[in-house]
Amino acid sequence: MPGVAWFFAPPASRVEWAAMLGATAASALFLIIGTVYWRALARRLVRGDRHSLDLALALADRAERPGLALVALATVATGAAFALEGASRSAIAAALLTVLAALEYANYYHRQLQHFDNRADLKRLLTGAGLKRAHMARDLAAFRQRRARSPGEHRAGARR
Repeated sequence: MPGVAWFFAPPASRVEWAAMLGATAASALFLIIGTVYWRALARRLVRGDRHSLDLALALADRAERPGLALVALATVATGAAFALEGASRSAIAAALLTVLAALEYANYYHRQLQHFDNRADLKRLLTGAGLKRAHMARDLAAFRQRRARSPGEHRAGARR
């Protein structure tokens, strides 16, 4: 998505560049985190490789706050682009990428936002039962609990 945004809405001013760079960094970070997590989860399920999942969860854990900071910076830069340049294509693209980043963050770290690919999930949503906790959020909570119980042992294992 970030590449498509740059292709169709190249920035023309410094403020648009700042907005696009911030929004691209934020959205790309969360898309990469999700890719690494799902790949590691597949490796664990197919090969029994728990170490890859632990590395992916360690990455997700370390990236959460910097990712949120990137979303905040992208929001400010995008607001500045709208204020100074108006609703240019780049400002609109930066806004869409910033929203994508925020949604990806929520989708991985908190609640599963996609409920249309699975009949049981869709039924849960339509009956008012709410959004399920995200898969990565559950795995990350368990990872953080394991790390809290044995911090020295976990750190040594993550360096391998």
